[in-house]
Amino acid sequence: MKRFFPTALALAIAIAGSAHAAGMLQRDNGAEPASIDPQLASEDAGHRILIDTFEGLTATGPEGGIIPGVAESWETSEDGKTWLFHLRDTTWSDGTPLTAHDFVYGWQRAVDPATGSTYAFVLFPVKNAEAIANGEIKDLDQLGIKALDDHTLQVELENPTPYFAQLLNHYTTYPAPRHVIEQYGKEWTQPEHIVSNGAFHITDWTPQASITAKKSDTYWDKDNVSLDGVVYHSIENQSSSLARYRAGELDIGSVPIDQLDWVRNNLADEVLTYDFLGTYFYGMNLTKAPFKDNPKLRRALSMAIDRNILIDKVIRGGQTPAYSIVPPLTDNSKPYQPEWASLPRGEQIAEAKKLFAEAGYGPDNPLKLELLYNTNEDHKKIAIAIASMWKQILGVETELLNQEWKVMLSTLRQGDSQIYRSAWYGDYNDPNTFLEVFTSGSEENYGRYSDPQFDQLVSDGAKEQDLQKRAQILYNAAKTFADADGIIPLYHYVKINLVKPNIKGVNPDIMGVIPARYITKEE
Repeated sequence: MKRFFPTALALAIAIAGSAHAAGMLQRDNGAEPASIDPQLASEDAGHRILIDTFEGLTATGPEGGIIPGVAESWETSEDGKTWLFHLRDTTWSDGTPLTAHDFVYGWQRAVDPATGSTYAFVLFPVKNAEAIANGEIKDLDQLGIKALDDHTLQVELENPTPYFAQLLNHYTTYPAPRHVIEQYGKEWTQPEHIVSNGAFHITDWTPQASITAKKSDTYWDKDNVSLDGVVYHSIENQSSSLARYRAGELDIGSVPIDQLDWVRNNLADEVLTYDFLGTYFYGMNLTKAPFKDNPKLRRALSMAIDRNILIDKVIRGGQTPAYSIVPPLTDNSKPYQPEWASLPRGEQIAEAKKLFAEAGYGPDNPLKLELLYNTNEDHKKIAIAIASMWKQILGVETELLNQEWKVMLSTLRQGDSQIYRSAWYGDYNDPNTFLEVFTSGSEENYGRYSDPQFDQLVSDGAKEQDLQKRAQILYNAAKTFADADGIIPLYHYVKINLVKPNIKGVNPDIMGVIPARYITKEE
């Protein structure tokens, strides 16, 4: 067996947040989270809260990377398919002991079709997880996770999974408090009921305004948590975020596109810019006209977009043009870019017009589209710019529709959209996290892209132990998806935040995670 224990470095990392000053951190959380249930959450707004209020078997270190979480050590079999985790002696926030059985319950709950978890696929490397989620196996006890005793957890995988330790930091794999969920049902995440096991514990939720979490007295590493708590403000309007930041109401804020130059000139010492493993794209409903069975139209719309102008003139944050869903900075990957991406702009436009005509559209049969985006000034500016490019080059008439985030999620899940704004942030640093979301069975595959060849490549990549061969397989998967124009990639992210000078310990890695347990607020 291969054994993994926290090294001296890991232990140093774990205590790096030693308290220097206390206080409540006020941070912009973007949209109101759709859910803060670890097995039901599905977007970034919920993730930021869950990473602070819950903890999985592994956790994020103060400089990024994976360190021990609830599991203080683990070991794997020689074939990489059996993992044994040794858990700390810790409790839930209500004082109830947290045991290996809470992980078994949480994981079974995630893959149970009755739960309706959109992120069940995160656990698909675990033995029988996919078959259970698809309804092929009814017995939840067949899931490859077993509590050998209260502090020892055994996990069996379908195949060796190189990124498994990273995956265990995803909120879907967090433990779940059975004693509370069974008592309160869907209401268990309300502040008066919720129990958690992270550095902070939710005490108040004012809808469409804020969620407050106070430092937990039961967290195993509480002595190294400086902050008294965190207030997550629901602010979809980035201009409002900037105004509230300047007024001293926020410690961490957002920057709207049209204020970026002013911010860089006037608040240069407070601007935090960092690479972020994510891709901004437009999705298309591939089950309905005009995009169903019409790859030429999809390619024409993609080629008509000048990504360099979009980045240099509209967004202006240092992003990079995207022609594939997998960002070039992703570990264990070979970046793919379609041949047309390197053509001179004039040739791209000519080819876009040709494909548009071959798709059956032109002056005699104009195309009208509905472009859906969630309420946000920057999303609107991008949509206006792209609609203008489509109009100028192809004559497309585009109606812009905006919805609040929760409403838009419902629209996408019901398949009522035509073309829509979206993004995908890496759940772990591996190309698989960007590819598996577009497989046929994925709940997050809102455009309903379906290709057995693509599905097989992603599946084969998950099984391959040779990292070079695996990189080639997943490269082929990315190429297959990009060449089919299953989405319209627009750019790969950088993140820009404003951080007050007295806020220390904000060190996001490429995953964009900023755990509050390492942050200090100096008075």
